Amino acid sequence: METTLRNKRLDEKEFLKMRAPFLAQWKTGKEVDLDEAVEYQRKLPDSKNWHKLALKLKAEGRTAIFPRAGTGLLEDQISLSRQLESSGVPFIPVTTDSYTRQLDFEKVDGILEEMRTSGRNLLNGYPIINYGVAETRKIIESVEVGAFNPRLSLKSYPLATEISFAAGMTAIAASSFISWAAYEKNATLEQSLRTCQYVHRLIGYYADRGAIISTDNHGWILTGMQPMTVNLATTIVDALMVAEQGGKSITSVVHLMGNMAQDLAWMRVTPRLMREYLDRFGYEDVGICGVFAQHTPLFPMPQGMGGAFAFPNYTAVVAALGKAEAVSVRTIDEALGIPTEESHALSYESTNWLLNVIRGQEIDFSIEGIDEEEAVAEAEIRALLDKILEVGDGDVIAGCIRCVEEGFLDSSFSPNRQVRDLVVGAKDIHGAIRWKEFGNLPFSEEIKKFHRAKVAEREKAEGRKMDYDALVQDFWAFSKGQLTGKP
Repeated sequence: METTLRNKRLDEKEFLKMRAPFLAQWKTGKEVDLDEAVEYQRKLPDSKNWHKLALKLKAEGRTAIFPRAGTGLLEDQISLSRQLESSGVPFIPVTTDSYTRQLDFEKVDGILEEMRTSGRNLLNGYPIINYGVAETRKIIESVEVGAFNPRLSLKSYPLATEISFAAGMTAIAASSFISWAAYEKNATLEQSLRTCQYVHRLIGYYADRGAIISTDNHGWILTGMQPMTVNLATTIVDALMVAEQGGKSITSVVHLMGNMAQDLAWMRVTPRLMREYLDRFGYEDVGICGVFAQHTPLFPMPQGMGGAFAFPNYTAVVAALGKAEAVSVRTIDEALGIPTEESHALSYESTNWLLNVIRGQEIDFSIEGIDEEEAVAEAEIRALLDKILEVGDGDVIAGCIRCVEEGFLDSSFSPNRQVRDLVVGAKDIHGAIRWKEFGNLPFSEEIKKFHRAKVAEREKAEGRKMDYDALVQDFWAFSKGQLTGKP
């Protein structure tokens, strides 16, 4: 499909016209005054600005926690935010509820009224659009140290980010691929790219006036097991999109899969290549304020208490060893429902203990296995970006749309109808993720030979094929405290 969409900065006058229908989606859109919002952002202390806080952590050699958290009532969200601050969590999430993500604001209004009457929590997150700017500012102002970052959906991005930024939140997961590939069935990539271009231009509008809002770029979130290189290549595309629209601060997100050598290699290569490509396209003034590590979110959580502690703490250990500035971890009761304040406190007390002990140690990671994984990842990422630029005639947006059509960008088990789903991953004998089926991925024969040899090594050792049953076993393995599944 041909597209006129390009990675080109939106004209400011046209952008300001685009805002009207989004702000009209709900009555609280009238509360957004861009000039006043910019001034409010500019006056926020450094302790509430994600970019400045991340740079401070980098200078101090610290790794901070960024969890997932959100609750339905304003007073509960304030209480939760204060509790997170007291638990040593400087990056505070505001996860929105499912109805807000589907733009069902009237439904939310009715539920909020019922919650106030019954005292029961009937929402799985904070309905930021229904509360609006003035009420949400009460959350921002309730803590002394805390940079807020909302977790939103593709549908809610435009209005929710307008309200979030006006309220004083200073970061956002504004990725064109995160919702589209993992959570959307019918949305096209072009629709997602257009939506995110709007959000990125809004970030640029603030940046042009001295208010820096950071983006944590997640790229193509996987719904099955495969090497993270498609994800990391699209993370770099996200960075180029943000930069073109005027954004000045990017956090490089790296999703971890369980094999430590591979995880550490991905943490090394991602910010390095992101910096290279930003500079190549003339965005030298765009800062990468750190690495943000997190486990791949769609992996199953352990069901027992011991594993529930171990799972996020593994992520914390790898993040600390990799010198990440932030790490996303879940609570110990993630698998059971909406976490309690007590579980938040206990989970992050445990994680902070590990971060503080490990991060201060100087450990030499000049290890052959890590170097090999980094070299393989770099070759794959470069091959993907080269293909994107080739088919897009130098434009990453046009290139990504074409690459999805042709299967040059692909993943397994995606719910989105556009995704070809021709690739399959498998674990090798050491639990590292390899390509078993390459589909149309534009990799060299040398890279393909490397992966095939790794898969064949495990098949020979176990006397079985890495078929669908083996894939399912491997998918569940990490939640059971194993690197590979057992038949």
